[in-house]
Amino acid sequence: MNNINNWQEFEQMAVSYLKGKYGNFFELKGESNSNTSDILFRKEYNSFFIEVKMPEAQCGQFVLIPNKEKKKFEYSSKNKTKKNNYTCEIIKYMNDNFEKFNKSSTSGIDINMANLTFYNWIIEYYKEKNVKFFITKSDKDYIIFPIENFSCYFEVTAKYRMKKSGSSPLSDLSKNDFEEALKKANISYKFKGLDITTDEELDGRKICGENRTYLLRKKEDKLYKVRQLSNTENCNVIFSIKLKANISEKQKKEDLDKFELFLKN
Repeated sequence: MNNINNWQEFEQMAVSYLKGKYGNFFELKGESNSNTSDILFRKEYNSFFIEVKMPEAQCGQFVLIPNKEKKKFEYSSKNKTKKNNYTCEIIKYMNDNFEKFNKSSTSGIDINMANLTFYNWIIEYYKEKNVKFFITKSDKDYIIFPIENFSCYFEVTAKYRMKKSGSSPLSDLSKNDFEEALKKANISYKFKGLDITTDEELDGRKICGENRTYLLRKKEDKLYKVRQLSNTENCNVIFSIKLKANISEKQKKEDLDKFELFLKN
């Protein structure tokens, strides 16, 4: 369940589940924008975010730039979040092993630190986004838990690796490049703003232009949002999570009780 169609569907299913069980107070917000969390709960003066995570997923990242002259890693100005104490612990560990991590590639190098540092980084990272709870799903049921209990449900690992720096909505400057790419791919379409309508099934399709690569994501029947993928590669510390096997079919009652209490306050 790793591809883009599935994580989108997973988020949509999670918000539908919450609405069906607890009422129409939940709104899907984040989607591909990593600066905003996934689901906003809003009821009168009470509001907070719920982060949706598949049983295996990425769970936050930050860019570190190697300074080869000083033999240390520097926190990039491209990061959208501030450093916290756990960021500094990771940077110190990598600085102490500079020659090892300076050889980063797209496959990545494992950061073999105590997992508690990773858990604490994730908790601080999502607290900045006003996330109070996570929602995931085992083979059978949804599981909801407060952010501070993250380590009870997920295993976490971290790598330092090269990856593309993300995507953004189609811009006016890239529109002509995108149109030429569609023509070369023999795709019939019409623009609706900066979205396109087409009879073809293109969800998750990548279209390569002269200047950029574009990703098509279905918004509704025949209507697609266009994302332009970055040409820039950065070296990132990337956190990955996996639902623990021993709790994969069990929702802790006290965690669900806490969630339902938050909904009432």
